[in-house]
Amino acid sequence: MYKNKTILVVVPARGGSKGVKLKNIYPLSGKPLIAYTAELVKKLNFVDRAVVSTDHSEIASTAQKFGLDTPFMRPAEISGDRIGDYDVLRHALLEMEKIDKRLYDVIVMLQPTCPLRRPEHVISTVEKLISEDWDSVWT
Repeated sequence: MYKNKTILVVVPARGGSKGVKLKNIYPLSGKPLIAYTAELVKKLNFVDRAVVSTDHSEIASTAQKFGLDTPFMRPAEISGDRIGDYDVLRHALLEMEKIDKRLYDVIVMLQPTCPLRRPEHVISTVEKLISEDWDSVWT
């Protein structure tokens, strides 16, 4: 929570990559790609809940191994190549509000394909979003 705003982190990680099979858990410098996002989330002290939205059991189990929750599986109809972020985030938000029996004020999407992202970048972006009362930020 930050300034009384509840914050849900959603890590979108579908199994059907076009280029590299299961790229979200592909090893990079000795650990799965999604592990870098899991490590980042642990450094964000404002996160109320962090979940992975995936359609693949191997991605789900790898995410869990590194401390990310997978309380639901993403349905096939929103797991294809042409599905936008909105549909994935909306599904995750609705599922988590139902599961947690609470509303979330802010959704932070952290894609596993950005392993070099630093905590201070995410923190400053979320702080600015809330402090300036913006509707959205994309980096």
